[in-house]
Amino acid sequence: MGNSTIYRLNFQTQLHIGRDTGAAQVGSLGLEKTETYIPADAIFSAICQTWTRFYDAENLTDFLNGYTENSEQLPFELTSAFPFASDIYFYPRPLTWTVKNSKASKGVRFVSQSIFQDIISGNPPKFSEDHLINGGVVWVSPTERERLREIMSLKTPNDVTIWETHTRPRVTMGSQNAGSQIWHVQTAQFNTHCGLWFAAKFDTDETQQKIETLLQVLGDSGIGGERNAGYGMFDFTKPTHEMLTVAPSDRFMTLSRMCPKSPEQLEKLLTGDVAYNLTALSGRMTDTGSDTRRKKINLFTEGSVLHADGERVGRLVDGLEPDDCSHPVYRYGFAWQVGLQGTAQ
Repeated sequence: MGNSTIYRLNFQTQLHIGRDTGAAQVGSLGLEKTETYIPADAIFSAICQTWTRFYDAENLTDFLNGYTENSEQLPFELTSAFPFASDIYFYPRPLTWTVKNSKASKGVRFVSQSIFQDIISGNPPKFSEDHLINGGVVWVSPTERERLREIMSLKTPNDVTIWETHTRPRVTMGSQNAGSQIWHVQTAQFNTHCGLWFAAKFDTDETQQKIETLLQVLGDSGIGGERNAGYGMFDFTKPTHEMLTVAPSDRFMTLSRMCPKSPEQLEKLLTGDVAYNLTALSGRMTDTGSDTRRKKINLFTEGSVLHADGERVGRLVDGLEPDDCSHPVYRYGFAWQVGLQGTAQ
């Protein structure tokens, strides 16, 4: 994970990152739930959409041609964007980490970098429910919890909160005969000193400058859903932060959602002691002028632990455009690999 750049997204407004689980109520728009992190493929797609507006479509095609199987180095690689609080960075829980007879441990989604380093090194710290924050989905060390309480000026034993989610009613105005329709949207609101971070690698300084320009444009227009309501606006910084030390291993955990490049690679990935989740994704097309959806695809989720054999894992998935779409549609599906030594606790 050397030669990577860290980006911190500091949100000026609420954030909605849709979960592709279908509408929760009849007649709804499927906005009732939000993710509290941003998958790498969502960031990549948002950057590509912004690229066509800020540069041009032909320039984007040249950029995407660098993601072929024969490319020695990908133009731009990235992790998903995970929470941070002050100087504490969080990672997804490795799915091989478990605590027997602990229901609370199964609800942990993110762990601090210090805990993550111990887990992937094969020395996970002792788990305690007293060290969970943000409603039990984030695990920190006792020292980190106290530091966060001081930063957030908590005078009582309140739960340390990195983000909160809110569900609000919205109204769609119909035609004279159709009337109005009430629906709900859930958003994430990050606390002071909190936001999301991701790591990235670039093939050249020129590519990095282009991506950073597009991040600035994207921050002004917003990322995620409900941008017309002002959601998802951010600014970004590049902190001086040491990425964790990764030891070589025959297993890895991915920090981005991933799609194997072939059936043969999939078979290798599933060899040995592995643990993974799959998510089925489609998503709406925002540039077609109509409510059309990409074709569905299954991706391995962040935190999945798979067999490593030295190959580049994943691919840029194409062919996802609807049948009536005039341009190709891609989804980023490369793994960001972190070597894993640990086993189940």
